[in-house]
Amino acid sequence: MPSTVTGSAAETKRSLRGTAKFVRGRIGGDERRHAAESLVRHAATVPLLAVPPENGVAAVYYPIGGEIDSRLLIDWMRQVGWRIALPLVEEVHAPLVFREWQPDAVLDDGPFGTRQPPRGSDILAPNVILIPLLAFDSRGYRLGYGGGYYDRTLAALAERGHATVSVGIAFAVQEIETVPHESWDRRLDLVLTERGALLLRDAPKQHTGTS
Repeated sequence: MPSTVTGSAAETKRSLRGTAKFVRGRIGGDERRHAAESLVRHAATVPLLAVPPENGVAAVYYPIGGEIDSRLLIDWMRQVGWRIALPLVEEVHAPLVFREWQPDAVLDDGPFGTRQPPRGSDILAPNVILIPLLAFDSRGYRLGYGGGYYDRTLAALAERGHATVSVGIAFAVQEIETVPHESWDRRLDLVLTERGALLLRDAPKQHTGTS
């Protein structure tokens, strides 16, 4: 995938989004199924995911569009002891709110084609946040959809002094050389793909897993 486009960071991001969606959309069904299964296998090799703290909360997402399917990963995280929360957009241009999710819960329709817990569900502060993306680089910068919700959320949690590990979830082909970034863009701590886990911050930058 091309990694650079002329223009400002914002203009470059807009151009890259189209390319990233095209590349992601070319991934076939068999490859997608294999990738969803591989996410779980590689997550199990990462202690911060495999061994949750007491009452640990994992904020996850339901896949939309061409995103890598996170549902098997969510099931595994529940099995190893995480409390699961889903994001809720309560205000435009504001941090996300995370409400607890149970497997038998009926989800409401959310913006951008998402599904989200009903507003009466308990609000939880996540220890880990799984974040979808269009592209990522080895420095931990991610290309999102342009709404800025996750960047605002991570910044708000940090300001509150709440320790949160941000985990990008992606196909390996979504890695590019450089994601253009601006001052408010938050770096990921980890990226999990079907080829392994890439530790990006406060840890050696190395891949765990191979396929």
